[in-house]
Amino acid sequence: MGFALEPVVAADFDALAALRERAMRESLQRIGRHDPVRVRERLAAGFDPAATRHIVVDGRRVGFVVIKRLSHAFRIEHLYLDLDAQRRATGSAVLRWVCARADAELLPVELVALKGSDANRFYLRHGFAEVGEGEFDIDYLREPVTAGMAAVRALWTAFQARDWGGARALLRDDFESTWWTSGERFEGADAYVELQRRYPEGWTIRLIEVVPLADGRVLSLARVDHGPGRFFGTAVWRVEDGRLAGADEYWATVETPPAWRDALGARTRIDPAADPRAQVPQAPPRSGAAP
Repeated sequence: MGFALEPVVAADFDALAALRERAMRESLQRIGRHDPVRVRERLAAGFDPAATRHIVVDGRRVGFVVIKRLSHAFRIEHLYLDLDAQRRATGSAVLRWVCARADAELLPVELVALKGSDANRFYLRHGFAEVGEGEFDIDYLREPVTAGMAAVRALWTAFQARDWGGARALLRDDFESTWWTSGERFEGADAYVELQRRYPEGWTIRLIEVVPLADGRVLSLARVDHGPGRFFGTAVWRVEDGRLAGADEYWATVETPPAWRDALGARTRIDPAADPRAQVPQAPPRSGAAP
């Protein structure tokens, strides 16, 4: 997994406080709240060595994480990496590991991020949603991934990897997909996989969101970048016994808005590719005990 977690003792506090100050310095300076004394005091206020782990890469301590297993959720109280480790995807690996543990128990993950910090984009990319806001912080929550959600994510991952056998294994034999915007229906798992295999090459999937619906179905939102074109697909998936039984898919092409909307005063143009949640789907890490 690229990292290990090691226990923390009370004597480690000074080193952890110094690391936290280095990691947060730029973000705090950006909003005019950099105060090393306050950074240290906030860490000391809730310091719990039993819930804290050093993040170790290649035998070197590069960060730390504080995870608490509450009755209703996993809570990440701190996750910091030293500056030279922040560009090595170690933070993503640690976060995915925590989320995998939470998914195994069907519990959400909650955390707080400083306003103006790059951490906000980081957490959005990993499926967290903003659920509250204070004067200086933003509250985030990630709902657990159900078996149906995992199957949908795995299908998108298999498509992106051109793993047609892996995709086929996720579908019931009688799988049926309806593409409503083009008026097409594809019957049978083999036909659906063949459709994806024959699609003209050069495309990249970026999965934006996968959420459960109250009736057990799963909704996904994906973007497909294909040459100069860009497409968004919303799909509602039916899941039976952990395998996908069918889908209703709605595909839209990114296009320039009509000129008549230019006169609207309350409009802001955005870049459809700027959504920080849109990520190339990848297989999640295995859940289990701490590495």
